[in-house]
Amino acid sequence: MSSLLLPTAYLGGCVAAMSIFSHIYRKAKNAKMIEPWFPVNQEKEQYIALLNTDEETEEHHLKAALLRRAMEAVRRLLLVQQEKPALVQLMRSGHIGDDIWHDFQIAEQETMTEIQEILAEATTYSKDWGKTIFTTANQMLEAEKQKEAKKDVLLMREQEEKRWAMEIQSEKLEEDVLKKQQSSTE
Repeated sequence: MSSLLLPTAYLGGCVAAMSIFSHIYRKAKNAKMIEPWFPVNQEKEQYIALLNTDEETEEHHLKAALLRRAMEAVRRLLLVQQEKPALVQLMRSGHIGDDIWHDFQIAEQETMTEIQEILAEATTYSKDWGKTIFTTANQMLEAEKQKEAKKDVLLMREQEEKRWAMEIQSEKLEEDVLKKQQSSTE
Protein backbone atom coordinates (compact mmCIF):
# COMPACT_ATOMS: atom_id res chain seq x y z
CA MET A 1 0.00 0.00 0.00
CA SER A 2 2.79 2.42 0.81
CA SER A 3 4.40 1.62 -2.53
CA LEU A 4 1.38 3.17 -4.33
CA LEU A 5 1.14 6.20 -2.05
CA LEU A 6 4.35 7.88 -3.24
CA PRO A 7 3.62 7.67 -7.01
CA THR A 8 0.01 8.76 -6.45
CA ALA A 9 1.15 11.78 -4.43
CA TYR A 10 3.72 12.59 -7.11
CA LEU A 11 1.14 12.43 -9.91
CA GLY A 12 -1.36 14.45 -7.87
CA GLY A 13 1.26 17.13 -7.26
CA CYS A 14 2.13 17.25 -10.97
CA VAL A 15 -1.53 17.58 -11.97
CA ALA A 16 -2.10 20.30 -9.35
CA ALA A 17 0.99 22.23 -10.49
CA MET A 18 -0.04 22.01 -14.14
CA SER A 19 -3.59 23.11 -13.30
CA ILE A 20 -2.35 26.13 -11.38
CA PHE A 21 0.10 27.04 -14.14
CA SER A 22 -2.60 26.64 -16.81
CA HIS A 23 -5.04 28.82 -14.86
CA ILE A 24 -2.50 31.60 -14.31
CA TYR A 25 -1.29 31.42 -17.93
CA ARG A 26 -4.81 31.65 -19.38
CA LYS A 27 -5.70 34.52 -17.07
CA ALA A 28 -2.58 36.46 -18.09
CA LYS A 29 -3.17 35.73 -21.78
CA ASN A 30 -6.80 36.86 -21.63
CA ALA A 31 -5.84 40.04 -19.80
CA LYS A 32 -3.50 40.98 -22.65
CA MET A 33 -6.09 40.30 -25.36
CA ILE A 34 -8.72 42.74 -24.05
CA GLU A 35 -8.85 45.76 -26.31
CA PRO A 36 -10.21 49.19 -25.41
CA TRP A 37 -13.92 49.61 -26.02
CA PHE A 38 -13.40 52.39 -28.56
CA PRO A 39 -10.39 53.06 -30.79
CA VAL A 40 -8.30 56.19 -30.39
CA ASN A 41 -10.40 59.31 -30.82
CA GLN A 42 -8.85 60.80 -33.96
CA GLU A 43 -11.11 63.85 -33.91
CA LYS A 44 -9.97 64.72 -30.39
CA GLU A 45 -6.34 64.30 -31.41
CA GLN A 46 -6.84 66.55 -34.44
CA TYR A 47 -8.51 69.24 -32.36
CA ILE A 48 -5.74 69.18 -29.77
CA ALA A 49 -3.14 69.30 -32.53
CA LEU A 50 -4.84 72.39 -33.97
CA LEU A 51 -4.83 74.04 -30.56
CA ASN A 52 -1.15 73.29 -30.04
CA THR A 53 0.16 74.43 -33.41
CA ASP A 54 2.80 77.15 -33.42
CA GLU A 55 0.94 79.14 -36.03
CA GLU A 56 -2.27 80.83 -35.03
CA THR A 57 -5.22 78.80 -36.30
CA GLU A 58 -8.33 80.59 -37.44
CA GLU A 59 -11.29 80.28 -35.09
CA HIS A 60 -13.62 78.73 -37.67
CA HIS A 61 -11.12 75.87 -38.17
CA LEU A 62 -11.04 75.27 -34.42
CA LYS A 63 -14.83 75.37 -34.23
CA ALA A 64 -15.12 72.90 -37.10
CA ALA A 65 -12.64 70.56 -35.42
CA LEU A 66 -14.54 70.85 -32.13
CA LEU A 67 -17.78 70.07 -33.94
CA ARG A 68 -16.21 66.94 -35.49
CA ARG A 69 -15.02 65.99 -31.99
CA ALA A 70 -18.58 66.47 -30.71
CA MET A 71 -19.91 64.30 -33.52
CA GLU A 72 -17.57 61.49 -32.48
CA ALA A 73 -18.60 61.92 -28.84
CA VAL A 74 -22.29 61.71 -29.79
CA ARG A 75 -21.61 58.62 -31.91
CA ARG A 76 -19.84 56.96 -28.99
CA LEU A 77 -22.56 57.98 -26.55
CA LEU A 78 -25.23 56.47 -28.80
CA LEU A 79 -23.25 53.23 -29.01
CA VAL A 80 -22.86 53.11 -25.23
CA GLN A 81 -26.60 53.71 -24.77
CA GLN A 82 -27.45 50.99 -27.29
CA GLU A 83 -25.08 48.41 -25.82
CA LYS A 84 -25.74 49.02 -22.13
CA PRO A 85 -29.10 47.20 -21.77
CA ALA A 86 -27.77 44.09 -23.51
CA LEU A 87 -24.59 44.10 -21.43
CA VAL A 88 -26.57 44.54 -18.22
CA GLN A 89 -28.71 41.54 -19.17
CA LEU A 90 -25.64 39.46 -20.06
CA MET A 91 -23.93 40.50 -16.83
CA ARG A 92 -26.94 39.49 -14.74
CA SER A 93 -27.19 36.12 -16.45
CA GLY A 94 -23.46 35.51 -16.03
CA HIS A 95 -22.60 35.30 -19.72
CA ILE A 96 -19.94 38.01 -19.54
CA GLY A 97 -17.28 38.51 -16.93
CA ASP A 98 -16.55 41.39 -14.63
CA ASP A 99 -13.62 42.46 -16.80
CA ILE A 100 -15.84 43.19 -19.81
CA TRP A 101 -18.36 45.02 -17.64
CA HIS A 102 -15.53 47.03 -16.06
CA ASP A 103 -14.16 47.94 -19.51
CA PHE A 104 -17.62 49.05 -20.59
CA GLN A 105 -18.02 51.23 -17.50
CA ILE A 106 -14.62 52.82 -18.17
CA ALA A 107 -15.66 53.54 -21.77
CA GLU A 108 -18.93 55.04 -20.52
CA GLN A 109 -17.09 57.28 -18.05
CA GLU A 110 -14.58 58.35 -20.70
CA THR A 111 -17.43 59.25 -23.04
CA MET A 112 -19.16 61.34 -20.40
CA THR A 113 -15.87 63.07 -19.54
CA GLU A 114 -15.31 63.78 -23.23
CA ILE A 115 -18.77 65.33 -23.50
CA GLN A 116 -18.10 67.56 -20.50
CA GLU A 117 -14.75 68.65 -22.01
CA ILE A 118 -16.41 69.48 -25.32
CA LEU A 119 -19.12 71.44 -23.53
CA ALA A 120 -16.48 73.47 -21.68
CA GLU A 121 -14.53 74.10 -24.90
CA ALA A 122 -17.68 75.16 -26.76
CA THR A 123 -18.54 77.73 -24.11
CA THR A 124 -15.08 79.29 -24.54
CA TYR A 125 -15.95 80.13 -28.15
CA SER A 126 -19.48 81.31 -27.51
CA LYS A 127 -21.50 81.33 -24.33
CA ASP A 128 -24.58 79.78 -25.92
CA TRP A 129 -22.81 77.32 -28.22
CA GLY A 130 -22.49 74.78 -25.41
CA LYS A 131 -26.26 74.42 -25.44
CA THR A 132 -26.51 73.64 -29.14
CA ILE A 133 -23.25 71.95 -30.16
CA PHE A 134 -24.49 68.44 -29.42
CA THR A 135 -27.78 69.04 -31.21
CA THR A 136 -25.84 70.22 -34.24
CA ALA A 137 -23.43 67.30 -33.97
CA ASN A 138 -26.33 64.83 -33.78
CA GLN A 139 -27.98 66.41 -36.83
CA MET A 140 -24.71 66.16 -38.74
CA LEU A 141 -24.37 62.50 -37.77
CA GLU A 142 -27.87 61.82 -39.02
CA ALA A 143 -27.07 63.60 -42.28
CA GLU A 144 -23.97 61.42 -42.70
CA LYS A 145 -26.03 58.30 -42.02
CA GLN A 146 -28.55 59.38 -44.64
CA LYS A 147 -25.77 59.96 -47.17
CA GLU A 148 -24.39 56.49 -46.50
CA ALA A 149 -27.84 54.95 -46.80
CA LYS A 150 -28.39 56.77 -50.09
CA LYS A 151 -25.06 55.48 -51.41
CA ASP A 152 -25.99 51.96 -50.37
CA VAL A 153 -29.39 52.21 -52.07
CA LEU A 154 -27.84 53.54 -55.27
CA LEU A 155 -25.27 50.76 -55.23
CA MET A 156 -27.97 48.14 -54.69
CA ARG A 157 -30.03 49.69 -57.49
CA GLU A 158 -27.08 49.55 -59.85
CA GLN A 159 -26.38 45.92 -58.96
CA GLU A 160 -30.04 44.99 -59.45
CA GLU A 161 -30.20 46.76 -62.80
CA LYS A 162 -27.11 44.83 -63.94
CA ARG A 163 -28.64 41.58 -62.73
CA TRP A 164 -31.91 42.31 -64.51
CA ALA A 165 -30.07 43.23 -67.70
CA MET A 166 -28.18 39.94 -67.53
CA GLU A 167 -31.42 38.01 -66.94
CA ILE A 168 -33.11 39.69 -69.89
CA GLN A 169 -30.08 39.00 -72.05
CA SER A 170 -29.99 35.34 -71.03
CA GLU A 171 -33.73 35.01 -71.75
CA LYS A 172 -33.21 36.49 -75.22
CA LEU A 173 -30.35 34.07 -75.83
CA GLU A 174 -32.54 31.17 -74.77
CA GLU A 175 -35.31 32.35 -77.12
CA ASP A 176 -32.81 32.65 -79.99
CA VAL A 177 -31.50 29.14 -79.31
CA LEU A 178 -35.05 27.75 -79.25
CA LYS A 179 -35.92 29.54 -82.51
CA LYS A 180 -32.79 28.15 -84.17
CA GLN A 181 -33.60 24.66 -82.93
CA GLN A 182 -37.17 24.94 -84.24
CA SER A 183 -36.07 26.26 -87.61
CA SER A 184 -33.45 23.53 -88.00
CA THR A 185 -36.00 20.79 -87.21
CA GLU A 186 -38.43 22.10 -89.83
